[in-house]
Amino acid sequence: MKLRRPAPNRLSRRTQVALGAFGVLVIGTATTVAIGSGGASGASPAYATVAEGDVTATAGASGNLESADSRDLAFGASGTVIRVYAKVGEKVREGARLAAMDRTQAEEDLASARAALAAAVATADGTDTVAAEGVTIVPAGYTPTPGASATPTPRSTPTPRAPARSPATTASRAPRGTGKSSGGGSASPEQSAARVTQAKNTLARAERALAGTVIKAPMAGTVLAVDGTAGDRASASSTFVTIGDLDDVQLQATFSQNDMASVRVGQQAKITLTAEPGTTYAGTVTHIDTNATTSDKLVKYGAMIAFDDVPSRILIGQSGTVSVTTASATDTLYVPSSAIRTGPNGTYTVRLRLGGTRTVRIGVRGDAYTEITSGLSKGDRVTTS
Repeated sequence: MKLRRPAPNRLSRRTQVALGAFGVLVIGTATTVAIGSGGASGASPAYATVAEGDVTATAGASGNLESADSRDLAFGASGTVIRVYAKVGEKVREGARLAAMDRTQAEEDLASARAALAAAVATADGTDTVAAEGVTIVPAGYTPTPGASATPTPRSTPTPRAPARSPATTASRAPRGTGKSSGGGSASPEQSAARVTQAKNTLARAERALAGTVIKAPMAGTVLAVDGTAGDRASASSTFVTIGDLDDVQLQATFSQNDMASVRVGQQAKITLTAEPGTTYAGTVTHIDTNATTSDKLVKYGAMIAFDDVPSRILIGQSGTVSVTTASATDTLYVPSSAIRTGPNGTYTVRLRLGGTRTVRIGVRGDAYTEITSGLSKGDRVTTS
């Protein structure tokens, strides 16, 4: 008797069909939850569900920490440094001496300036007496008689002179035309007055130069830098000491002009220091530069972001990044930004999961999600590719 053999692969075909159907189901489910799958390459479109929550737009930049109030200090004259009192990292009070230079030359210049002023006043015609270092100056060429006062005898004149005032408070006056120039010739009253003014200005500069031989702290703060030691030659035009207020440290960041268009003073920010990648600090935009800088044809703008609470351990010059919140919406509908398509005349549309398109209105446009203000409902499905 012959045994009947079953048709070959019948059960195998059924199994393959079942497994094939299951495979399609898994792929379809994966496609449904995937976001950002490319449709341009022929792959199935990805979908997303309209959700409700918060949407935030940010602008990012990088920069370095700076003291909000720092001062670059220099000597008021050029000379040799003889003493440096300041040390980097040291806290100093207002008015504290930070550095000093040799003041010999400045003292000599001051003495010469005082003598020049005294000579200019002495030769001036009809000018008031000037007390230089407590000495009353009288016009040149006058020699008082023994036992007489230091007041010169006026020439005969038809106009009676007013009674002389006390020499302690009043300048002795010489008659018109008795002034002498430095070359021995006569000088006009205007020339004499000009020489006195010039001598006074020279004296003022000499006094400032002497005061500038010492650098003093203009405010309380921390010494950030000292550019020299005793024995060095210092210039009046070069910074020698820098101090700053470490209780008010800010991040000086540089934004692209596109991001800066939405950055405003007072906006909240998050600061991350390069040395602490896992820690963020709350901050606030306090200043925006009005002038742009251009580098490699890129236009950028600087901004200052202050810490709401300055970290206890912080160094001037540290690098970091900042994310400024430029706009936000809470408890609102949103979809992935990749679902939004820009139409003509400033319109926006989305493609629905079940087919067709719908015009929508948008609000806050974040990096990943966009707020939907009208046109969709929570739970709607849209394509994202």
